[in-house]
Order: sequence, then structure tokens, then C-alpha cells
Amino acid sequence: MSRILKNYFYNILYNMFVLLVPLITAPYLARVLGAERLGIYSYVSSSTSVIMSVSLFGIYSYGNRQTAYMRDDREEMSQMFWDIMGLRAILGIFGTIVYIVYARISGFEMFFRLFYIYYLANVFDCTWLFVGLEDMKIPALKNMFAKILSTLCIFLLVKSEQDIGRYIFLLSLSTMIANILAYPQLRKYIKVKKIQLKNFKKYLWGSIELFLPSLVATIYLQIDKVMIGWLTNGTSQISYYDQAEKIVVIPLTFITVLSTVMMPRIANEFKRGNQRVIGGLLEKAAAYSMFLALPMMFGLMGIAYKFIPWYLGEAFMATAKAVVILSPMVISNTLIGISGSQYFTATNQMGILLKSNAAGAVLNIAVNSILIPRYGYIGAAIATLFSNYTLVGIQFYYLNRQVGIRNIFTQSVRYFLYSLVMFIVVFLCGYIQIPGPIVTLEQIVIGGMVYCTILFIKKDPLFFEILCLVKKYLNSRILK
Repeated sequence: MSRILKNYFYNILYNMFVLLVPLITAPYLARVLGAERLGIYSYVSSSTSVIMSVSLFGIYSYGNRQTAYMRDDREEMSQMFWDIMGLRAILGIFGTIVYIVYARISGFEMFFRLFYIYYLANVFDCTWLFVGLEDMKIPALKNMFAKILSTLCIFLLVKSEQDIGRYIFLLSLSTMIANILAYPQLRKYIKVKKIQLKNFKKYLWGSIELFLPSLVATIYLQIDKVMIGWLTNGTSQISYYDQAEKIVVIPLTFITVLSTVMMPRIANEFKRGNQRVIGGLLEKAAAYSMFLALPMMFGLMGIAYKFIPWYLGEAFMATAKAVVILSPMVISNTLIGISGSQYFTATNQMGILLKSNAAGAVLNIAVNSILIPRYGYIGAAIATLFSNYTLVGIQFYYLNRQVGIRNIFTQSVRYFLYSLVMFIVVFLCGYIQIPGPIVTLEQIVIGGMVYCTILFIKKDPLFFEILCLVKKYLNSRILK
């Protein structure tokens, strides 16, 4: 588990920066650009994600998994890497054509042009190799540098509503810089090889297995904002929904990163036929995930109405309601990470992922079509939650048949009860107070103390295990 914990740390470190950038810039941008302009960015970004998913198939996830399979053979892995990068370049050309056509009919062509750098950066993204190798240290540190640079540029160059184009360009450019900076690290693992066109067919068909689940997952995740844009009159509602979604994603980073570092390990154990080891890894990952997810979900619900007014401004108060509705996504996405991202992807069961993601996407579109025209962004939030838990139900039905998940939910009941007590205390702490940073900080600190106190009194084994790991880490750093 030491290598997993090490990669988990570097992934957390990087993703903390990924989150800190919008977390730091969001209050500034909300006041400088406003809801309507930020809604334009959300629409362009979501549309690009869908186009990118369609054009690149599931080749990122496929490359990640193949690297985990081949990492013991440098020659074979090197050839696979260059072949996949060549295939990505060809697919990127076809995707560019789709991108240009969509941009022209969207009504936001200029902004799509500026964001094309982001699309191009993802076409030539090589970080899938490092994920498969379970080595995230240098790519994470280099990406952090790019994020810091983009944050400084936003504060220096984005000054008014008219700078929305500049903001979009800066975000896309920072992604390109981060991906370019990862390339020098490649020579540590791979050799230069001539691209073999004959291998394209094999890798293309392999990626198609992952393509449909990946595509429907992207549609499922991004279609809400696109449909809000189609079915409502303004872009401000996209912004309310998008800001709420970003806030809910913050606690998810600590949990979903575990899926990123666990999947290659599970894939490697699957190749070796170690089914018992896989079961143990899943159970351990689930215990850690739910230990964190439940208090984070209730914590978001408890602070939402005192947090949004001072953080984004009174103009974004509508976002608070969406945050409360979307908060249970912390649990559903955690469970999806355990079943889909860790187990079914690693064990190459794409049929189950396709079935569950397709059901979620279809249901999401159907419910969005009914609720968005009447309730706007609130309808989209309800549709997302409803479809999310449908997807969870399908995946865990199959997971239970193969691995058994009773222990996962049995252990989670006590964390649910502890977190519920914490929520009541947090909500009451802020109920009669005027919104402000100090109030939010008080709520977070008191909530954390209540949760940890209950865990200590109940002598929770996982809590004390985490304390021991932290103690060992700190001692090792002090001795160095």
C-alpha cells in the first residue's frame, strides 16, 4: 500500500492546486465577469468536453490501462505509447473539423476559437502513461507550476466583463503548458520508437471498448449545462449551476483521486489473477472513501447558505440552493469511483460501464427535458442527482454479484449517523449569524471537531489507523 499512498499524496497535492485555482479566483471572477459571462465559459467548456470525448474515443483510459498491463516490458510499452500518440493526433484532426462546425453554429464562435488550445492540449496529453505507471510526482509538480502561473495571470489581466475572452484563453493556455511540461519526464520510462500504422487498428478497437462508456459518462456529466443553455433564455443559470457543481466537486477531489491511483494497481493484480487481493483493495478503498465522503456531504449542506453570499456575492445566492441539492453527489460519485473507476475499468468489464452510464445519460436527458424548462438550473440539479443514484444502483448490483459489498455499506452506517449529528451542530452554529468568512470557518472547524470527537469516543478503528499513518509520516519527515 505504500506506493498507492505515495501516489495518492501526489495526486491530492496536484488536485488541491486544480481546485485551489478556481477556489481562489471564483469570488474575484464572480464580481468582475458576472453570472452571464461566466455562463458563457461554462457553456463553451462543457460543449468542448463532449466534442473531445466523441473525437478521442476512450483512448486516454485505454492507454492508462494498457500501460498498467505492459509496464514490466519497456520495449513493448514504448511502442504502444508512440502508436497511441500517433492515433490521438489523427483522431484530433477529425475532432477539429467537428469543433469548427459546432463553433460556427453555437453563437459563441470567438470564444470557441480561444478555447481550441484546450482541445489541442488534450489531444497531445501524455499523462495517461504516468497514471498507468503509478508515478505522478513530476507531472503533478509541473502541473502545479502551470496552475500557479494561470492564477497570477487572471488577477493581473482579467479586469472587467470585456475580458471574458482573455479569461478563456488563459485557462486553455495553462492546460497546454501543463501538458507540455510533462513530456521531458517521458525519457525516464520509454524509448523513441517509429510509429507503426499497422497497430492503429488494434488500439482503435481497444479504445472503442472504453469509448462508449466514456462518451455516455461525459454526456451524462456535461449535458446539464449544455441543455440549460438550450432550454433557457440566459447564460446566468448555467453559471449558478456550474458554480454549485464546482463547489460540490471540492471535497470529491480527496476521494476520487483514490480511484486514479487504485485503478492501475487493481488492473495489475487482475492480470496476475489475484482476485482475493482485489477484493481487499476495494474494501479498504471503500472504507476510506465513505469515512471522508459522508461528513463532507453533510458539511456542504450545513454551510451552503452562509458560505455563498460572502464567497460569490449576493448576486449568486441562487447557487446555495443548488449546492444543497447537489451535495449527495459526494456519496454517489464516491460509490461510482469504487465500482466503475476502480473495479470495472481495471477488470475490463466495459459492458457493465456502458449499460450503467447509458442508463444514467438517457435518464438525465429525459428528466432535464422535463424539469429545466420549468425550474431552470434547479431542475438540472434534481435530474443530475436522480440519474446519479440510478447509475450507482446498476453498478453496485453487478459488483455485489462478483465481489460482495455488504461490508462497504455496513461500515458506512455509523459514519452516516456521526455525520448527521455533525450537520445539526454545523447548521445551528450558523443559523442566527450573518454570512461571512469567520462564520464559515467556525462552522467548518466545529464540524470537524464534532466528527473527530465522536470517532474518538466510539474508538473507531479507521480513525485511529489514519492517526497512526499521519504520525508515522510526520516522524519520518522530522527524522530526515
